[in-house]
Amino acid sequence: MRKNSQKENTKKIEDAGLKKIYTSEERIYPKRVASLLLFAAATVFFMAVNAFSASLATGGFICETILIVPICLCTILLLIHKRKTGQLWYQDTDYLSFVIIYIIANAMITVLSFVIPSSLVPVGIAAFLCAASGNGEIAVISAMLSAVSLAFPHGYNGGIYALFFCEAIIAAALSDVIIKAEKKEKALLFAAVACVYAALPLSVKYFISLKITKNYLYFSIGLSIITAAAAVFILPMLYRRLHAEKRYRYETILDDDYSLINEIKLFSGDEYERARRLSVISLKAAQAIGADAALAAAGGLYYRVGLLRGDNEIEYALDIAGEHGFPDQLISILYEYQGLIRKPTTRESAIVHMADAVMRRIDAISKQSDKMESGWNRQMLIYSCLNDLSTKGFYDASPISMNQFLKIRDVLVKELQ
Repeated sequence: MRKNSQKENTKKIEDAGLKKIYTSEERIYPKRVASLLLFAAATVFFMAVNAFSASLATGGFICETILIVPICLCTILLLIHKRKTGQLWYQDTDYLSFVIIYIIANAMITVLSFVIPSSLVPVGIAAFLCAASGNGEIAVISAMLSAVSLAFPHGYNGGIYALFFCEAIIAAALSDVIIKAEKKEKALLFAAVACVYAALPLSVKYFISLKITKNYLYFSIGLSIITAAAAVFILPMLYRRLHAEKRYRYETILDDDYSLINEIKLFSGDEYERARRLSVISLKAAQAIGADAALAAAGGLYYRVGLLRGDNEIEYALDIAGEHGFPDQLISILYEYQGLIRKPTTRESAIVHMADAVMRRIDAISKQSDKMESGWNRQMLIYSCLNDLSTKGFYDASPISMNQFLKIRDVLVKELQ
């Protein structure tokens, strides 16, 4: 009966057009959109502040808008591209942490520009902060977006532009070295960064005015020390924070107090217990083969979440996942539910599929008889179920090796005895 119901649901889903490859590129996530809009709004805001402080005429403001807004849009497209191609700190990020760093860097540059000479504006610090993304291109373009927004309305000369660009490029080049540096190397890097970021503005100042005052020298040395501190101490801290985003996100949706988990509890206590059991088994199987344990645990926990809204499990699961901003890889597991539309394409999806299939087989037989005849029969049932699925090619599209398949099977035997 259940099998017939699943076939009917699959037919409905296919008729609805869901058989296409349902990936993150086809879904819109409100948090991501909101973060990118915040990025654009912050850029326009600081541009307006700089234009106002420079008493820029309307025509000048329009010209600056024509210059800055396309660069801002290009930066947003770059962020999206880097995320989709896995070149950011976390492929499923909502960008918010980075946008906050970007706003802080902009605010710092804008505020300091009121009280220090133009050649001392700390574009290098902004670049080091934005380099926490782990991507040099984003660090450079983000820092230069801030610098150009400042330099254009104030009419800075070419030497200042060249200085800003050099500071951003050097920060992007050194950031990876600094992030990976050992403790004993940090003192040397601190000295190197301080020297470079003291020499650059001093050189530009001399070429512009052919003299360097004591106050300028002191300011330059002081800001170079602050830049070195931001590079050597703050950058690694921000980098770790951004790269912990994935862990924080999965911890949130796996927490027992998460709103969706409470919905599952209210829907059915038995369904909640089953989901938790599937989650734990998937986690242990993932750990056994070195797969993403958090992703497998979340996949197991929400594998049947579509049941909350009706029989079209996959369609409803995707709707729920979108509403809660689930990571793309987790949505992929939900889309591959029971292999009805698409067979598992990742190790984590294959693990959850195996565990769920075995649990369903055991449940079906348990309903026919009060309990299995023996532990040996249950073990043979698990072997038979997995071998049957493997023979039918359910895991051909996933990167599961035969050795990993056997390890997963051993975990299922141990956990479901």
